[in-house]
Amino acid sequence: MTGTLMAIRDGLVVSCQAPDGHPLRRTPVIALLAECAERGGAVGLRVNHPDDVRAVKDVVRLPVIGLTKVVRQEGRALITPEYGLAEQLVAAGADMVAVEATEEVEALYGDPRALVTRIREGLGVQVMADVSTLEEGLRAWDAGADVVSSTLSGYTPASPGAGGEPDLDLVARLASRGVRTVAEGRLATTGHVTTAFAAGAWAVVVGGAVTDPLAITRRLAAATPLGTRR
Repeated sequence: MTGTLMAIRDGLVVSCQAPDGHPLRRTPVIALLAECAERGGAVGLRVNHPDDVRAVKDVVRLPVIGLTKVVRQEGRALITPEYGLAEQLVAAGADMVAVEATEEVEALYGDPRALVTRIREGLGVQVMADVSTLEEGLRAWDAGADVVSSTLSGYTPASPGAGGEPDLDLVARLASRGVRTVAEGRLATTGHVTTAFAAGAWAVVVGGAVTDPLAITRRLAAATPLGTRR
């Protein structure tokens, strides 16, 4: 085990992303968020799209987990479902590539396990498999994924809703089967982070709770007297 995998072990990875229409959806701003994360003690970054990966690599020394979200007219975006997208991320400087390994993406793009293998062998980088269930995680791990992330639990037809809380039970179940597991998805507090590591997480990824002032403001404003009357 070398490279990004060891660099992120036992640490915090910050997801520096902003969707279209968000005030922060500018590549230079994403790079600034990444710089803040590095100064704050993050051990790695998770970044969407080659342009943002390239900009982030110009300003930080941390390893970057690259992904490309494919937006659909119906349903949520899918995460790096094709080899060509992974090629572009690696060319931009991504140190690891995150790919979706769910039943949902398999129905549209084919077996994600083959994609995991092809990226590792063809591009020579480590792969993070984003999953939503134990079964998906075990299949991705058996296919050679270097680490499996709980990113999509609660967001697919195969996984139940989590009521706003991170699915740390999935993290624990994957870890108990010997899978290197990243806790990702709805982690927002120090309690979530410590509990994730106690459950066996290799690393944790936090996104909006760190990098989305719009969502943070909305959440806090909703707790005010004025907000409760809206």
